[in-house]
Amino acid sequence: MEYASKDLTIRKLRRTTDFKNLTFRIGGYTEANEGRFYHLWKNGEVLSIQAEPYRRPGIDYSQSPDEPWSTKNFSSDKEAFFYLQEVLQAMIDNLQFGTENNWAHLVRQKDNTYSLIYTRKEFVRLKCPVWTKKVNLDDIEITRIVDCALWEGIHEGMEVDLFMGVQEIWSRFVAAESLGHKLMNEAGVSHYTFKLLAHVYKCGMIIGVMCEPIVGRRVCPTDRAAVFAAVADIQRHGILLGSLLPYDILITHEGVRFLNISGVRFYKDHDELAAKAETSHWAELAKTFGSGMIAPHTPLGSRARDSLSYVIPRLPSPGRPVYTTPELAVMRFVWSVMTSPGEFARSDVLPLLKFRDQQQKVKPAITDGSKHRKRANFSRKVLIAPLDCSESEDRFEELDQIVPAADEPYHPKRRSSPRTPYERPTKKLLLPRDDE
Repeated sequence: MEYASKDLTIRKLRRTTDFKNLTFRIGGYTEANEGRFYHLWKNGEVLSIQAEPYRRPGIDYSQSPDEPWSTKNFSSDKEAFFYLQEVLQAMIDNLQFGTENNWAHLVRQKDNTYSLIYTRKEFVRLKCPVWTKKVNLDDIEITRIVDCALWEGIHEGMEVDLFMGVQEIWSRFVAAESLGHKLMNEAGVSHYTFKLLAHVYKCGMIIGVMCEPIVGRRVCPTDRAAVFAAVADIQRHGILLGSLLPYDILITHEGVRFLNISGVRFYKDHDELAAKAETSHWAELAKTFGSGMIAPHTPLGSRARDSLSYVIPRLPSPGRPVYTTPELAVMRFVWSVMTSPGEFARSDVLPLLKFRDQQQKVKPAITDGSKHRKRANFSRKVLIAPLDCSESEDRFEELDQIVPAADEPYHPKRRSSPRTPYERPTKKLLLPRDDE
C-alpha cells in the first residue's frame, strides 16, 4: 500500500489480522468504450469486475494521439469510478471468489440497485508451447502485490516474482514474456535475464509466469563498459533486445541483467540484425549513458516500488463487532485517501505521512554505552479491572490469579528506584509541636 508502512505487507497481515476476510483492490482503470474495471484479490483468488462506461454529456471521448481523454482529468469521471467502487464495498461480503468464474459484470437494475453476473474469461494465449514446468497458483504464498500485473511470493521456500495476466492488456505481455525467455534460453544467453522458472496456472488455464526475484543495483554511468559488453554478446547470438531504457537494466552480483524480455526478437540474418541494432541497441545505450545521466535510475521491476493495491474495508453491521487494530486503522486511512474525490488529496496527505513516520521511529536508549546496550527484562504484573466489579469486590485482578486483598509490602527482585510506594522511610523526621 502506497500510504502504509513499508513493512505492512500481505505476509504480515496473515499473522496480525483476520486475513481470510480481507479483500484487496489490486487494480482498476476506465475505458471510454468498454467501461470501468475493478480487479480484486482475496486469499489467493482473483475476481475482475466490469461495469458500464461513464460518459460526461457534451464531451468527446474519442481517442486522439494529441490529447487523449484520460489526460483531461475530469473530476466527474473520478467520482463516477469511485462511486461504483463504494458500491462494491457494500457488496463485498457477497462476492464469489474461488470459483471457476473469474469475471463478473456489474449490472444496474431498474430500481437503481446493482447485481453481478458471473462468467469465465481466458486472456493469456501463449505464442509458443509451454516450455517450462507448470505451477498452481495455490502452491505459491503471495507476500506482496504491487498492482494487478506484478506480484511477489514464495514457492518451495524461495522468493519469486510473478507476472500475471488477469486482464487483456497484461495478458499479451505475459505471452510475449514467455516467448522472449524461450528465445533467450535457446540462444544460450538466458544468464542475462532473471530466469523464468515456471508458468502459473489456475483452474486449468495459464494466467502468468514465475521468475527469479528481480533484485539488483540501479544502473549508473560507471556500468557503461559492462552493459556494452553484455549487449554485444547478446547480439552475437542473434538476439535483438526490445528495450534498453535505463529502468530495464539492473546490475546484480552475477553481472548485468535485462528486463522487459517481452520485446526480444531472434534474427538468422546477422546483417539485418546489425542494421536494426544501430537504433535499438547502440543509439539507446548512447542516450542512457550520455551526458544527461547524473544519478542512478529507478528500475521498473524493482521491489523498492510502492504497492498500488489496498484493502477495501468491510462495512460495519449489527452482527459483526466493531474493533480496531493498528493495521486496520492504516487500511481505513489508505482507503479514505485513495477514494477521496479531491484533485490534490494524494499530495496533501504527504506531510501527514512524514509526520507519522517520524513518530513511529524507535527512540534510542539513554546512552550508547556498553552497560546500557542490553536492557534487562523486568518481570511486571499486568492488572486489569473486571467488567462487572463492584465496590465490595476486589478492585483488581491478575490475568491468571486474583491478587490477595491483604496490604502486604511489595518487595521486587529488581528495583529501578531506592524506594517503592509501599515502603516507609527509615529516617525519623523531627516536626515542631503546636506549643513551640
